Amino acid sequence: MKKLVLLVIFIPIVSFSQFSKFSANNIQEFESWMNYAELENKAVIIDFVADWCGPCKTMDKQLWNSEEFKLLKNYVFIEVDIDKNTSLARKYGITSIPRVIVEVANNQKDVLIDKSGFRSKNQHLGELQYINQFDLKEVYLSNNESEYGNAYRNLFLSDRKKSYTTLLKLSSKHFKKALKKEKNTINQLNIIYNLKLKGSSKKANKNLEKLKLDKANLSEIENEIVQNIITNSI
Repeated sequence: MKKLVLLVIFIPIVSFSQFSKFSANNIQEFESWMNYAELENKAVIIDFVADWCGPCKTMDKQLWNSEEFKLLKNYVFIEVDIDKNTSLARKYGITSIPRVIVEVANNQKDVLIDKSGFRSKNQHLGELQYINQFDLKEVYLSNNESEYGNAYRNLFLSDRKKSYTTLLKLSSKHFKKALKKEKNTINQLNIIYNLKLKGSSKKANKNLEKLKLDKANLSEIENEIVQNIITNSI
């Protein structure tokens, strides 16, 4: 019930501004903004700063207040002062700032970007613009490791350039967790398919051969994954 009350309080604040930077001076405030991001199916930018941090202020002026950044709509931006919210800083293992972490605001806390130290506007902006293009709704709707794996792989496949390998790494991470919980054919095939998507087609085909599958007994989905592995295209 507390979560719902906090969301009711915070959401109107968000709606009055095209761009908002939210401060999280304690764990409760932080969790409330994370809940809001989950509700909106958006990634979260967590900017760890301090009043005495000169590079943080430079990044704030050059990057976070730039018109280019304000055009990005698929984020919830949270600023965390490490001197005020020491508990959260410890939780994230913050030992130096600036530190910018972009993650998915669900129980998995999958990290999309994690950068330490001062970076120029263009260095950060390129990655943030890239992530901004993806609709994370399927990720937020996922309920188990296999669904998370599929959601991140679908995001990777939706990108024509397929240059952001973090999405594929997250997909493989969840498929490996699924395989650890249940060693079945589809979990094994999903890992092999991701191996092929990483560019290791020969290794993927060798691993597929080792499974010695009877194609006649495979499900429709399993057969589809096998075809994706053995075809030349990605």
